Amino acid sequence: MGIPENNQAAGKAHLIDRLHWGVALTPLTTLILFYSSILYAGITLGQWPGRGGIDLMELTQTNVPLGIHTVLVFIFLALTSLSPLAWLVLPSQAHRIPSLSAYGIRFVAFIACLSFTLWVGMTDPGGFLNWFFD
Repeated sequence: MGIPENNQAAGKAHLIDRLHWGVALTPLTTLILFYSSILYAGITLGQWPGRGGIDLMELTQTNVPLGIHTVLVFIFLALTSLSPLAWLVLPSQAHRIPSLSAYGIRFVAFIACLSFTLWVGMTDPGGFLNWFFD
């Protein structure tokens, strides 16, 4: 005996809903991961990381949790760069979302998160991006 059809459809709609929110919040998640790795490195070093200090690669070789965190940041950076492409595919699944306004809210959240992430990346408060990618 299988899952009833309307439960299957509800399950797919729920999965699509989660996927939309996941893609919408990927840029913000990347930013949070990045700054939490900076915070962790600062706590580990006893000072804020920056130019002239210890290199990130040296630090990750001796600190496994920071190494894992750094890998997660790079994975989410890749996902963030692919997320605009995902929004080209997601409209094909928009019919599974109850209303167009619900889809629009997710899209506006994505644009806001992406814009904020790009703005922080361009202004680079603290100069941490140079340290991270150096």
